[in-house]
Amino acid sequence: GDRVGAEKHKMRLGESIAGDRRETSPYELSFEDDIEWRLLCKATLGEKELTKFKEAIHNNYFFEMFIEDLPMWGYIGDFEDEDAILGEMEGSHTYLFPHLHFKIGTNNAQIVSVTVTTERDRRVDITNVHKPTTVQFSYSVEWFEDHELPWKMRMTRYADSRFLPGSFEIHWLSIINSFVLVLLLTAFLTIILMRVLKNDFSRYMELDDEALEEEESGWKLIHGDVFRFPEFPVLFCASVGTGVQLIVATFFLLGLALTNLISTTRRGSILAGLVILYCLTCSIGSFVSTRLYFQMNGKAWVRCVLFTAGLFPVPVAVVFMWVNTIALAHGSTSALPFSTIFTIAALYSLIAFPLTVLGGIAAKNYASHDFNAP
Repeated sequence: GDRVGAEKHKMRLGESIAGDRRETSPYELSFEDDIEWRLLCKATLGEKELTKFKEAIHNNYFFEMFIEDLPMWGYIGDFEDEDAILGEMEGSHTYLFPHLHFKIGTNNAQIVSVTVTTERDRRVDITNVHKPTTVQFSYSVEWFEDHELPWKMRMTRYADSRFLPGSFEIHWLSIINSFVLVLLLTAFLTIILMRVLKNDFSRYMELDDEALEEEESGWKLIHGDVFRFPEFPVLFCASVGTGVQLIVATFFLLGLALTNLISTTRRGSILAGLVILYCLTCSIGSFVSTRLYFQMNGKAWVRCVLFTAGLFPVPVAVVFMWVNTIALAHGSTSALPFSTIFTIAALYSLIAFPLTVLGGIAAKNYASHDFNAP
């Protein structure tokens, strides 16, 4: 056919952040047009190409394709009679899968399911990489009616996919385990503190007022230090505001994921949602930090706002620049392209920073500046 492969495909923000680099494939598929067998190309693979394929197969490389945003995965080859520890041995074989079979399900003229499989009968032995091998790459297509799966629910099948990468799955058991562990530790700490405080309170109740003023011990010794203002109030207030912002953004993200407003199966959607939510919640962090700064009798509130704006993004940007430079040097797809970096920088400059300034101004004009200690 005339279809050209290896052309860059337009991607979403989350896909770029996750390290995806989509390209078009040379496979030609027409809606509801079955193909029993079609030759894609015929190539003679030399030692260099065969070595690359063989190394990829032994490292369990797999490919990922998309049809109508529905992902599908498959291995490029397989090996037999190899030792789990020693690896390739005499008598072992490495096979390449040159034929792909696409199976596409439709419902009301809409694509709702896609799968790709390989045929072992058409595999090619590439064990000997020193011998040039001629390979025919081909494919077949099968369309079928999938009435049980509506279009709106087409992503639900990926939650139970055996081929699904581990990063796509929600580890509910780990989440529940961590939550229960936190509850238990909190309960133990509460019990210990209550026992200590109960003994102190019972002892203080037995003393008269004069003896109570003279004798102070244990936790009573720090009552004068609890509400003492810190030495660096700008750093303290900015840290509190940034922490509140991150907590709010995290809970918003969890809520959107639990309500399926953000897809947990679509690669990169969580990362994109986190970036957007961080930008939108910047006003909350700035409001909290500036209000607390005024309650501590601070005067340089503009410095507090600027510190809040850069306390989290600046360290992240420094670490990112170092990691991204290393990824670029090694040719990794996890390195973000310039267009994605520019998009994130524009989001921060045009949304996050102005909202941070607005939050500080709102705290200065409308928030209470009185420090009401309990």
